[in-house]
Amino acid sequence: MRLLFLAAAFGLLTAASASADAPNARAAYAERRGLIEADTQCRLFTTSIRSALQVGAAQARGALLRSGWTNAQMRELENAAVTAARARTCTDQRTTTAAADVRRVFGMWVNAGTMEFPGWERTWIARRAAVTDPAWRLSQAVDAPIPAVFGVRQSGDAQHLTLVILVARGATAPTSVTLVMRDAARARVQEVSLTQRMSYGIEAGVPAPNAATSAPSTRTIEHLEGGRSQAVFTFPDTAFRALMTLDPRESVELRVSGRTTQRLFVEVGDVGAARAFLTIR
Repeated sequence: MRLLFLAAAFGLLTAASASADAPNARAAYAERRGLIEADTQCRLFTTSIRSALQVGAAQARGALLRSGWTNAQMRELENAAVTAARARTCTDQRTTTAAADVRRVFGMWVNAGTMEFPGWERTWIARRAAVTDPAWRLSQAVDAPIPAVFGVRQSGDAQHLTLVILVARGATAPTSVTLVMRDAARARVQEVSLTQRMSYGIEAGVPAPNAATSAPSTRTIEHLEGGRSQAVFTFPDTAFRALMTLDPRESVELRVSGRTTQRLFVEVGDVGAARAFLTIR
């Protein structure tokens, strides 16, 4: 069980390679999932290395789903990887060699302060340290139709799911934002095919109206230098928990109301892996 994917910068996939390098993502997922199972059987890793390996497996899974794999295909691959790992002894040379590679590579990865988690079009950035107050811990930049940043923002000891929209000098700030996503409790995920994503872009992952749930926000205005300001919209903690349950191919919609109504889209992508990265100690 040799780690074929170590050359890819600690296993991080770029958006461009997510579809083109599906065979590499397949090998990465199979190897990482197999090693996770081997660790369950043989206690190969420390808690932090196992957690990092799980994040890497989640990234490879996300890349495969975005390249066109179905959930059924992912279950087949996972079952094959687990079965193969269980068939090996704890002293199998392939397992011990791969485990040593994981300790070396993911040992460096665990100590990284910032990590990027690319998706189809957008990237989540995870930051372990809050160097300013407030500071982004998880963030995804939105460039159109208006510039904005969405993610988990920390102020003091509190962290909240937040959307920040810059307001030009003399402009009127939006009045409210509603977050719309699939209601995982009552609507099963509709698998977004590669063809749909290529045809409709990020909007292809937005839930149908009869499968959606929404969350309101509270608004504050922060004043910046040069007469500029930014509108900060904070969502309830339940909205972040709901976001964590979504599929890497899905998108969420932010309905921005003001003088006009605008729709912003955020890619779910590997937000779960990004959050898990922040919890590794």
